Amino acid sequence: MNYTVAAPQWLWLLILAPLPFFISTLRLTAFPAIEGLPGDTLSSFVNLAIKSAAAFAIGAVAIGLAQPYRLAENVKLLATGAHVVIVMDRSLSMDFALDDDEAGAGKESKTILAAQMLADFVKRSTHDQFGVVAFSSAPVYVLPISGHRDAVLAALKALQRPGIEGTNVGLGLQLALNMIAHDPQATSPAILFASDGEYGGAGFFQVNLQETLRKLFQREHVHLYWLFLRAHKGNEDVFSPPPKGEEDSPNTKPERHMDLFFKTLGVTYRVFWADSPHAIRDAVAEINRLETRPVTYYEQIPRISVARIFYGIAAFASLLLVLAKLLEAGFGHVPARVGRTGTA
Repeated sequence: MNYTVAAPQWLWLLILAPLPFFISTLRLTAFPAIEGLPGDTLSSFVNLAIKSAAAFAIGAVAIGLAQPYRLAENVKLLATGAHVVIVMDRSLSMDFALDDDEAGAGKESKTILAAQMLADFVKRSTHDQFGVVAFSSAPVYVLPISGHRDAVLAALKALQRPGIEGTNVGLGLQLALNMIAHDPQATSPAILFASDGEYGGAGFFQVNLQETLRKLFQREHVHLYWLFLRAHKGNEDVFSPPPKGEEDSPNTKPERHMDLFFKTLGVTYRVFWADSPHAIRDAVAEINRLETRPVTYYEQIPRISVARIFYGIAAFASLLLVLAKLLEAGFGHVPARVGRTGTA
């Protein structure tokens, strides 16, 4: 049952609804006898209609006073979009500007730039659902996957606080994947990973953790987009092998080896090197364009009062009764004026 009432104590008035069928509201006129007259179907119908209108008026008023309403419900809808978990690096290096200088004097930190661009992304993505995870030395479950834009924007704003020393990318991604795995509605999942890639973190390159991440990515069919936040330094390409003779390991080039690992996941993966606010904006727009898969989401419809419908029924029924009374008295009937006349 999708309907109920807020004030059920008024429903007892419904017992008065049948009264018009036993008590006439019309004027009674004495006749010697009418048994000898032929049956009048039209009069019988009008009589029944008047009594029914009176009963409807009483019943509708009683139900209207009880304040009936339709219960709130979740409606399943199908649109184009994705279930996106934003994984934000909150290590100390993210508090610096894109060129790794101190933030300030017209330079925003990587965290603030990323949070602001991601907030614009959230506002433009009408049908996407968003979850938020942060990580430094340990992951933080900030917000489950939700369609409530205000909550997502508040979570992104909360991430703009000073960072914490330490980085553990692996645990941050694992928490995001578990968030997706435990959400049955996440049918088109994606992870938007925002990080400067510095310091891969203790344990990230351990074989057992990498294998766990690989299995989770493949089982949940998660797309991965890395928003790499760092300015170019000359012709530097952090994802290319180092010059011959230099060490090429996760310790010396963590961003390169993270990229190599992500390419082995067996899922859709792209890295966007965002070295300026404009590049961040373009990268986020491209991610939004790429994530156009069918997505199932639920829209909550609040409870709706239907009392006005019953008041409308009562008003219409009362109008019919007023018309019946006017027809009974006669529209052109003018009562005789009673008074005393005198002579001069």
